Amino acid sequence: MPIRSRRNQYRGVNAHLQSVLQADASWDSFHSNYISDLAEAIDGNLPSGYLVDVERSLQIHEFHPDTGELLIRQRKPDLTIYDTERNRPRRGSDASGSAVATLVLPLSETLPITDESFYSALIIYEQQDDKRFGRPVTRIELLSPTNKSSGHGYFQYVDKRYAALNSGLRLVEIDYLHETPSPINGIPHYPNQEASFPYYITVSDPTPSLEKGLSETYGFAVDEPIPKVDIPLAGTELLPVDFGGVYNRTFRKLQAYSYLVDYEQLPINFERYSEADQERIKRRMETVRLAQEQGANLEEGPFPLPDV
Repeated sequence: MPIRSRRNQYRGVNAHLQSVLQADASWDSFHSNYISDLAEAIDGNLPSGYLVDVERSLQIHEFHPDTGELLIRQRKPDLTIYDTERNRPRRGSDASGSAVATLVLPLSETLPITDESFYSALIIYEQQDDKRFGRPVTRIELLSPTNKSSGHGYFQYVDKRYAALNSGLRLVEIDYLHETPSPINGIPHYPNQEASFPYYITVSDPTPSLEKGLSETYGFAVDEPIPKVDIPLAGTELLPVDFGGVYNRTFRKLQAYSYLVDYEQLPINFERYSEADQERIKRRMETVRLAQEQGANLEEGPFPLPDV
């Protein structure tokens, strides 16, 4: 008999759901809902002088908090943070508990190495101004399967990524798709390469320049909590974002997501997880099954794993 719950029974990304979404091309629905929930979460925590908006993807815009005046306009990226207070005091995040990066690379090493990619990005994105908001400072991307394949969508994304970073935008890339390699150079391919993870959040800051900027990647395994990450705003200002809380809100939002997850059955394409993650999935499934047998309310999960 199927075991289902409206509450995500994994401590992080739901491996069952992500496998289904990648197998039957139903990623668009989750992508749209997650971006919407992420926009709402960020909007409630932005410092004075910033705006967040959802267009093709998620965008954050900055305005003057006293006059409402929009700042210098630039082209429209997918997710953007805009700076309106030129004399804003520069400060870091006051929140504790933010994750530590599992991989730190020079930003230049994450970019494509062909001159052709650089050139086409500059041509495509130059002079595409945003008509409504101020100066963009940060973009957030939830990667889709088309961003990570070897087809036309992949090359478009690589070009767009370079164009955004070359323009000075900070870029946050969320990758919950374990079945395809990251489009970011330098991130180990899962599951075969050493020190690889099924899921990543990468924060790239091109300041003071592409050559001197850094890319910080936060990798995490199946059934590990999605990290809370500080994302850069203007200058050195940081905004802590609870990506895991957003994920759980999206999972619970539509019954369709929990319906796709049966904890009695192994995920689709189970073999595409590493052996260690396969074991984590089995232990999580056993924990859910035992909780069900013991009459526990699954809406109070996820429950601690039993001792080995």
